[in-house]
Amino acid sequence: MASCGVLALGACARFHYVQSGLEEGAIVVLKRDLADRDGVLVEHPSLAFPVFLAHAGNGEYTAVLTRCMHRGCTVEPADGHLVCPCHGSEYSKSGAVLKGPTEQPLIPFPVRVEGDRILILDTQKAPQ
Repeated sequence: MASCGVLALGACARFHYVQSGLEEGAIVVLKRDLADRDGVLVEHPSLAFPVFLAHAGNGEYTAVLTRCMHRGCTVEPADGHLVCPCHGSEYSKSGAVLKGPTEQPLIPFPVRVEGDRILILDTQKAPQ
């Protein structure tokens, strides 16, 4: 379980990271950790960037790698969407491009809900 593991403490103070576990390559997050939030950041030991996990409505969730597809900076949650602090690209919570200069969406991960747990799948397929 990691919370803000390798990230600077300043980043932890600005954005909400949640505790997670690993189960057969999947990241496991408890639903209660998102109960009062639109989205949270989650770390995975094999990923160079955090994953943004968000409510998609109707009990569904989305998960995307926070690596901007323009130049590889880490996008940050901001007012219901994700913003790249390097060049201003903006993405929806599900990773769709809202504003350039990027032309490619964020890398998505499949998500499965099992009871009180949210599983972020196929993270081992993400580019390093």
